[in-house]
Amino acid sequence: MKKSLFLILGFLALTFPILAQELVPEEMPNEILTLKKGNIPAPVIKAAEQLFEGNSQIAWGVFPYELKNYGWVVNSEYNEPIDHYEIQFKGKDGSDIFAVFESTGELISSRIIHKNAPVPPAIMKSIENSEYKDWEIASDLILIKNTQKKVVEHYAVKLTKVNMKKTLYFTTKGDVLINK
Repeated sequence: MKKSLFLILGFLALTFPILAQELVPEEMPNEILTLKKGNIPAPVIKAAEQLFEGNSQIAWGVFPYELKNYGWVVNSEYNEPIDHYEIQFKGKDGSDIFAVFESTGELISSRIIHKNAPVPPAIMKSIENSEYKDWEIASDLILIKNTQKKVVEHYAVKLTKVNMKKTLYFTTKGDVLINK
């Protein structure tokens, strides 16, 4: 009996970390080294205050990722100290805002998660005219703006059908960019 109990406890101890992990979508990195506001470079804080005026800064951190085509990847080849900083805001309208800056204060990317926001008409029309017309919109609308090199603004819409999930990325005009 004791052997069985130890085997069960051992199995649970080994599998609990796996079961306890929260699934995080690919496009949203899940590691950030949290810092105090005073440890963020002054140009980053100043740019954040100007660009997101009126929104409340609630978290600050170092961001160990590089922006690639419509997504972030861990920068394992980076030989210098990480110089990207993320600031999280609570928007005046209740939205969650995540902004990534260079140490100089240049905005690299922002992601705004609009709570219970309607999907823009052009995107709804695109979904209705696609193979996903009978799928349901599963979460809040995400507006992503990448500003490195040129400004690219697009939306991420998560869809579900029974136990299947899809994330579609659209231009502001409703054209599909990526289907994950």
